[in-house]
Amino acid sequence: MKALISLMAAIALMGPFSSAMAAAVEAGADAPPVASSDIGYKTVAEALAAVTKRPGAEVAQPEGWTIVTLRAPDYEIWSFTPPGHYAYPAAVRRTVIEKDGGLYMNMAALCQAAKGPCDRLMAEFKQLNEKAQEEIQRRRAK
Repeated sequence: MKALISLMAAIALMGPFSSAMAAAVEAGADAPPVASSDIGYKTVAEALAAVTKRPGAEVAQPEGWTIVTLRAPDYEIWSFTPPGHYAYPAAVRRTVIEKDGGLYMNMAALCQAAKGPCDRLMAEFKQLNEKAQEEIQRRRAK
C-alpha cells in the first residue's frame, strides 16, 4: 500500500492534467505498462456515462478533459478527451496493479478518431508514463 501511495503521489506532482493521464511503473520494475484497446465498453460515450455513475467516482474536468478516479475495487484513472480535441472521442483507462512486489499501471484505450490522432494520443501518454517513472525513481533514490 505504501508503494501505491508513493506512485500516486509522484503522479500527482506532475500537475492536475498530466497526473490524471500519467501512468507509471514502480522504479526497479522491468515490465512496461500494458496497453490494450479493451476498456469494457463499445463506445466512448457509453464508457463516460457508466464510469461517472460508478459508486465512489470522483470526477474532475481539468483543461476540458473529464477525469474519473475510482479507488475500489481497483485504483483506476479514466481520461476522456474533450470535444474539439484532435483525438476526440477517446477514453483511456489506467488500472494500478501489484505484481511480484512491483506496482504497474495497465492502460487500455478506446479512440474513435482516425488512426493518426489516436496514435499521437497514445504517444503522449507514453511520454507522461516516462515522466512519472522518472519521478518515482527520484523519490526512491532519496
